[in-house]
Amino acid sequence: MKREGGFIYPHVLAAILFLLLILGSLTIGFQKELRSAELTISFYKKQQLFRVGMSEAVSKLPRMCAKQLSHIDTEEGRVTLKQMTCDQKKKRVIMFVSVETKDGLVDERELELDLKTGEIIKWANPD
Repeated sequence: MKREGGFIYPHVLAAILFLLLILGSLTIGFQKELRSAELTISFYKKQQLFRVGMSEAVSKLPRMCAKQLSHIDTEEGRVTLKQMTCDQKKKRVIMFVSVETKDGLVDERELELDLKTGEIIKWANPD
């Protein structure tokens, strides 16, 4: 492996550097895959929190006009229902459903419900 002068043969040094390069690229690839998996998991947690918020809003619909703010803490994070308008004439309630996952991902959507039937009229990102 070594010449008599103490230097490593160039082809051995090149092989060692090549192996280190391969190991480094594999490590970077695994890190990217893990980051991608974490983002996917956070997205599904956020969607689950939105579903919890919608079902909670529909179940408490008759009382939502009297209440301005409602918090729901779950295993995935926190859901906040903030009632914006409650129009008794048009029989509609407009509220914001805001979620925050335990990972720190925050999102908010507007929810418009029919006060009489509990049917979702509008479910969208606020402009």
